[in-house]
This record gives sequence, C-alpha cells and structure tokens, in this order.
Amino acid sequence: MYRSMEWALDEIHQIQKATRSGRPIMKPRWPVLITRTPKGWGAPEKVHGKLVEVSFRAHQVPLMAAKSDPSELKQLQEWLGSYEPSELFAKDGGVAKEILDIIPKDDSKKLGHQIGTYGSHEVLNLPNWKNYAVKKGGQASCMQPIGELLDQTMIDNPKSFRVFSPDELVSNKLDAVFRHTGRNFQWGEFSNARDGRVI
Repeated sequence: MYRSMEWALDEIHQIQKATRSGRPIMKPRWPVLITRTPKGWGAPEKVHGKLVEVSFRAHQVPLMAAKSDPSELKQLQEWLGSYEPSELFAKDGGVAKEILDIIPKDDSKKLGHQIGTYGSHEVLNLPNWKNYAVKKGGQASCMQPIGELLDQTMIDNPKSFRVFSPDELVSNKLDAVFRHTGRNFQWGEFSNARDGRVI
C-alpha cells in the first residue's frame, strides 16, 4: 500500500509540476488506486462459531450481545485493541501528536474546509419558460423550444452553465445552443478545452 501511494503521489506531483511550469500535460492520466478487500475485513472472523468475515453477517452489528455476554465483550475488547489505540491517543485522552501534526494548521487547506466542498450552489438566472411555448395552433418539435431556452440560459449565465452532451445534440434538435457557443471536445490533445460550453 505504501509503495502504491508513493507511486500515485509521484504521478500527481509530476502532473502538477508540468502545469505550474507552463507546460501542462494534455489529458494527463491521473493515478487511480483500487483496493479490493474481503467483506467485513477486520471484524471478528467468527462469532459463536458463525462466520462474520466474508459473509452476510458483516453487514450487521457483529457483537450485538457484548453488553451481556462476557465472551462477546472479550472479543470486542480484542477487536478494538487490534487498532492499537495507545498509538492513536495520548494518555490524557487527546489525539496523539503524530496524528495532529499531519492535520494542516491553515483551515483553508483542510479537506472539509475547501470551498468546493461547502460553497453554496450558484442559482441560475433562468428565463421564463412561457416565452418559449409554442403558440396555439403552431407546430414545433418538443425539443426545439428547449434548445431555445437552453441558449438563453447560456447567455444569462456565462460562467455557471454548461451543457454536457454526447454528439447527438443536433439530432436531438437542441442545436439552438450553438448560436452563442461551440463544442468543447474532451478527448483529443488539440481539441481539449478549446472554447465552447457544450462539453
């Protein structure tokens, strides 16, 4: 696990270094680590002779009678003790210094404090949908007025609205959006991130 994490961090640092030096890697291959573990891994393997690990019982509370059954209480103590709490907590009950030292001092660098995790949703400035209704007796594909509405929504929300679409946008009759924007293909090195708010 350590070697895998070290490899992943090294890959991320290389991508960041290239970007910060002004020579970004187009379509970088970000590392992904996939860990497969047995169901209930780390829980008591058996309770009262019945398999917990790798069984449906791993989805339940494995030691339900620990309060009244001395054998379950002993198993619970051994299980919790396997996490070596003496290494995680200080004698006064606080968290060990080695763990506290990992936590950034600057609140803005803490994962739960990143603006992207808690920033409020930006409400769209939406046009009145009634302006796009087909007049009585008129005809239109049901998708054409939606395309018109999406086009105006793009105009009214130049930084907060995108359309994510496969390449069937025209055949789905939503091509009115192309009056004020273009496509932003994601797959090619030379077309990636080139204008356009239809992703």
